[in-house]
Amino acid sequence: MTRARAGQPQVFYGEFTVTDVREVDAGEYGRLAREGLIHSPQVLRPGERRWVLFFDEFREYATKPLKDELADVRTSTGRKPISKRIITGLSYIDDQALEGIRRKVGGFVRRELQQPPTTLMDKLKESVSRLEKLLEASDLPLPLTHECAELTLLSIGRQLGFEVYTADPSKICGNVRLGDLASMSRADLREHAGPKVLESLTRIDVVWYREKEDVFYVFEVVTDGDMRDALLRLSRVGGLNVRMFIVSDESRRKEYENYISNPAFSTIRNSCTFLSVKDLAKMFDRTSSGNGQ
Repeated sequence: MTRARAGQPQVFYGEFTVTDVREVDAGEYGRLAREGLIHSPQVLRPGERRWVLFFDEFREYATKPLKDELADVRTSTGRKPISKRIITGLSYIDDQALEGIRRKVGGFVRRELQQPPTTLMDKLKESVSRLEKLLEASDLPLPLTHECAELTLLSIGRQLGFEVYTADPSKICGNVRLGDLASMSRADLREHAGPKVLESLTRIDVVWYREKEDVFYVFEVVTDGDMRDALLRLSRVGGLNVRMFIVSDESRRKEYENYISNPAFSTIRNSCTFLSVKDLAKMFDRTSSGNGQ
């Protein structure tokens, strides 16, 4: 059952088979996140631990019944129907209740239709297109400074299970040092990207990388800086399988479009995307609320 936001109904979404439940430390949690096995991963500090539930055979319901619709579904020993039960975490239901739910859902979605988008770009496009409907206008939880925009990108990247790098590890947003969130060093970039573009890549504000996709996602944040200089830095990262993003205020979108249409940037025009601060805030909101993937 999906976790509902305040004022929204609880919905039964599908079924899966639990294979293991165990508590892991920050190191193992990070490894599982990098392998794409953690849904909407958190950023853990050394010494922190989390309980992780492993499962397989997830099957999505064709129709998603609301909990309030299950007035005629109850367990064999329950006095209240499912619709009247308060469910805030794990809650036991028996085969009788399970069969009652299954009668409501009209079967399962075909497996091939359950596959998530295969690339981050697919996820970004999907999120940006539907976030206006799913979320109200949201603000970044931090002031709009260059450093805090970078911190937000680092946090989102880690939430999505990427290795993340910043060119500004000593900079601070609030009381957080950017380098404390980075999981990739210059040596890691050299290993993944090779020496040819290493110098150019290390100057990029924020880099995301996930080995199984072998794609780099690179972000230049433009607050008070020069848009042309940021695009020049991106253009020097050629030769990689890369998606590029300019993160800036919506008021500078036209400036970006004017520059990117210049023949000097023709080599990156089709791989570069403008990401407004508002979209960045919504991405942060969505990943932090547990709906990031």
